[in-house]
Amino acid sequence: MREYESIQGDNLEESDQAQLLSISLSEDAVARIRSKIPKGPGLLECAECGEEIPEARRLAIPGVTMCIFCKTLHERR
Repeated sequence: MREYESIQGDNLEESDQAQLLSISLSEDAVARIRSKIPKGPGLLECAECGEEIPEARRLAIPGVTMCIFCKTLHERR
């Protein structure tokens, strides 16, 4: 349980309650986004074009499957 969830709402002012709700919603949004980030080993070669994915990209983005060029094209579609 989050530390602030144990605080009784009756003891807080409305602005404090709104701030706690905002924090809770933000944490939930971050958790959803993190769950969508690929994990584990990525590919050595791009799944789209077959070009080698640079080591720096593979280290920076765990689970990467596309080179920068193909990923950019994919996101624009």
